[in-house]
Amino acid sequence: MRDLMNAARPGFGDYASGSYSDMAEGYWIFDVLPWALRAIGVHTIGAEARERMRPDSPDLAADQFHPWVWEAAAPMWEAGSTQEAVNAAARSVNARLRQKLNRHDVSEVALCREAFNLKDPEGGRPRLRFPGDRNTDTWKSRQEGAMNLGAGCYMGIRNPAVHEDGLDLPEQVALEQLAAFSVLARWIDECTVEAVS
Repeated sequence: MRDLMNAARPGFGDYASGSYSDMAEGYWIFDVLPWALRAIGVHTIGAEARERMRPDSPDLAADQFHPWVWEAAAPMWEAGSTQEAVNAAARSVNARLRQKLNRHDVSEVALCREAFNLKDPEGGRPRLRFPGDRNTDTWKSRQEGAMNLGAGCYMGIRNPAVHEDGLDLPEQVALEQLAAFSVLARWIDECTVEAVS
């Protein structure tokens, strides 16, 4: 009992008492029990207070992901299959990218690398372009960042989701992966297509 009370608050369990045999029922009820109940209260309220006093952090609202991602992922998510939810989102973003560029001849990774490539478009190889001044380092960085993020999403997220059976993605990990695809989807959506005339 003393250990519990001292764990609740140092010194709580330092009450004076004789041996256990000296503890009459009245001593227990009137002297020790209130201290024990206080210790239990400190534990209970303390844990709750610590939880409530944690710094607030933003919630990641999946239904606010880009529609290409969440509308594809939601049915699988609701069925409890986080791996299939991520896979469905990846397929959806890929389908929209292919549709936007009218490209069905290369893998997702190659398509992302070609779509955001800084080179001028070529026959049969249109490019996606962010708005803004193309002569700035910022614009070039966005293009290259989107190219690398797209390739990374398909290599590092989608491929394991498709090729590893029984991959048990914890909810938080799956949400983070869906968020990565949501960023990619927003960028694809934001960009205009530039093709050879």
